[in-house]
Amino acid sequence: MMKKVFCMMLLAGFLTGCSNDDGGSTSSKERKDIELSRSERVIAEETTDFAFRFFQQVNASETEQPNWMISPLSASMALGMITNGAEGNTLKEMKATLGFSEASIDEMNAYYRRLLTELPDLDNTTQLRLANSIWINQDFEVKSPFVDVNKQMYDAKVSNLDFSSPKAPSTINNWCSDKTHGRITEVIQEISPAAKMFLLNALYFKGIWQEDYKFDKAKTQDEDFTNADGSVTKVKMMNQTNSYAFNYNDYFWMAKFNYGNCAYSMTILLPDTDHTLEECLEAMTAENWEKWNKDWTLRTLIVKMPRFEMEYNKSLIEDMKALGMKDAFDPFLADFSNISDQSLFLDLLKQFTYLRVDEEGTEAAAVTIGGMVEAAPPPSTGPVEFFLNRPFVFMINETSTGTVLFMGKVTKF
Repeated sequence: MMKKVFCMMLLAGFLTGCSNDDGGSTSSKERKDIELSRSERVIAEETTDFAFRFFQQVNASETEQPNWMISPLSASMALGMITNGAEGNTLKEMKATLGFSEASIDEMNAYYRRLLTELPDLDNTTQLRLANSIWINQDFEVKSPFVDVNKQMYDAKVSNLDFSSPKAPSTINNWCSDKTHGRITEVIQEISPAAKMFLLNALYFKGIWQEDYKFDKAKTQDEDFTNADGSVTKVKMMNQTNSYAFNYNDYFWMAKFNYGNCAYSMTILLPDTDHTLEECLEAMTAENWEKWNKDWTLRTLIVKMPRFEMEYNKSLIEDMKALGMKDAFDPFLADFSNISDQSLFLDLLKQFTYLRVDEEGTEAAAVTIGGMVEAAPPPSTGPVEFFLNRPFVFMINETSTGTVLFMGKVTKF
């Protein structure tokens, strides 16, 4: 018997540096951290590990695009929703890949529920919106417990849709466009006759730099950016001298750029000038990140940061297989018997991301890691030159839980 197909789309809209023109408050409220229990803290550490493994895998598999960005939070939350429908080895592999081997399904759902409800309210000047939806072909029966848990724990919009209708793709695309504020407008052009269900997660983030840390547009000027291939491109380079959290270790120089009330921040990691970005990336692990994240000092930095914009999309099936999630994509081995009595397998897993960085705000966290070599230390006193005029990586995360929203790499303009 031919297995039915269900599909997953992950949408991550990453908008930085826009003026606050949508009526939101311009004054940040006092930051209130998310307080995690001991068991939730373990889950947070494991999901951070997934984020770094996910980043490393995409870095290994992406051979065409010089600049790219993924959202570990969007990927893990969407896959968490689907995990509720899995059984047997399919369930085991999905939990292990996402970092929930030692947690129950209920604990996983409760953790994502907390993120879904609490992350958007941490900073009134930062817009973070998470949205989930499930689209079911109108003639396909789905088990009620699967629908109910995704409605209750993930606030999923569940809709029956005639997949054979020419209007079906635009219905789904319109939902995507609405949830990403028009930044991601098309994820489906046509629907396969074999498709029975689509599951979508949309994550939209708009961060405004912390007060007094916005870049002065009058100081932005054309400057050189040396690409990974050695060529040089003129870019719009933003300039600022200010006090930032700074970290130096054997692999890279790292600076933290806060948004709003500091509930969210972008970390940029810049490789030592004697080493390329690719030489550094092997050391980019959750274990190293935990160590590096403990050694911040306040330093005056002379910052040069390019203004830039990117769109990216990628099929994640082979990446998830490489991370250990194999059965879910196999029409003969997949076990999603908690979704339907009919046999299902996951045929589409794709993520779309959008990023813009300018003088008003930024989203990204730089993770630049080099080989096990010693680089020249920064000066012990005086300003430090932190010039992003060559390849770097970035990361945006929430402060109290460490939740990684976005990770990406910039190597060419």
